[in-house]
Amino acid sequence: MEKIPRILLVLTGGTIGSAVNDGCIDVDSRRSDDLLAIYNEQSNCQVEFEVVRPFNILSENAEPKHWLKIIETLQSHRLCDYDGVIIAHGSDTLPYTGAALSYGLDSPLIPIVLVAANYAIGQPNSNAIANFSAAVAFIINMKLPGFYTLYENSDHIIYVHLATRLQEADWLRDDFTSFGDPLGVFDHRGLCCVPSPKNPSMLKLYNPAPDCVPTIAEFRNEVLALRAYPGLNYEVINLHNRPIRAVLHSLYHCGSGNVTGENGTSLLSFIKNNPQVDHYLISYKNIQGDLYASCRELIAAGGIPLENISFEAAVTKLNFAYNQQEYAPLNYVKREFFYEFLRDAKENGYVI
Repeated sequence: MEKIPRILLVLTGGTIGSAVNDGCIDVDSRRSDDLLAIYNEQSNCQVEFEVVRPFNILSENAEPKHWLKIIETLQSHRLCDYDGVIIAHGSDTLPYTGAALSYGLDSPLIPIVLVAANYAIGQPNSNAIANFSAAVAFIINMKLPGFYTLYENSDHIIYVHLATRLQEADWLRDDFTSFGDPLGVFDHRGLCCVPSPKNPSMLKLYNPAPDCVPTIAEFRNEVLALRAYPGLNYEVINLHNRPIRAVLHSLYHCGSGNVTGENGTSLLSFIKNNPQVDHYLISYKNIQGDLYASCRELIAAGGIPLENISFEAAVTKLNFAYNQQEYAPLNYVKREFFYEFLRDAKENGYVI
């Protein structure tokens, strides 16, 4: 007799767990029943779901403590007893939670898939059921260990993203993209990988971290992130005698930032005036290659350059790095957990 697939379903709220009442979208615990009922009605596949709900919020209200709650929930289960895990989550902060799971969980031997929705279940054009159904099929048919996000964009194609590379949805169509390229698309044929020199190959997709993931007891709010824009006045940001240990500077696409500005607009002066804080700079393509003069000045002043990592993955990683006790923060940041760094094709079994 064929074994019935068993999936742990973690419900956290979000649009995929919301209802619309009098024009107001908010979480509704009854949505989980609708999600499973509609899936079972439409699917010919028999699946055993075990449902847990660590919290029930709209994901814009999520904080690092909620990452920890999901991690603790998963750690309280024997994941080897399941074929996979689906985490139903809000779309706003989906990339951050996806990255957090890869930093906070020991290397899983099963697929852990995050899904969200553009509209609440039952609303016209909602992709909630499509995303959930694809996640179930992905777990059962692909059996790829690791951390993934499946999401149907407005082109009605379901994309598979490495969870550590997912970027925030765009403001116009609510579509998700990956830093680099998505891993592939998922349809009746299964996973069709995108041929990209930055994507891991199917045969070497999963490369577990060699060491156990450091334990996080709690998150302290000691990381600040700033995005560069013309005229940003750094003088209004007072870091002295404040509980900030690290600042992530999201720079322009060449890794450049303002070094000549006056009236508080010089990032170079801000770094020099705050040596008590670690300053991380993203995102460089090749730190060994040619760099703009401003890049070299920022690095010479103490800025720590990070290569080929998204804003979402980097700021999440810094939160983990500065709240664990087992590694120096910089050593933690430089360690790769689940393909958050884009690599060259010749490295680590990546495809060409």
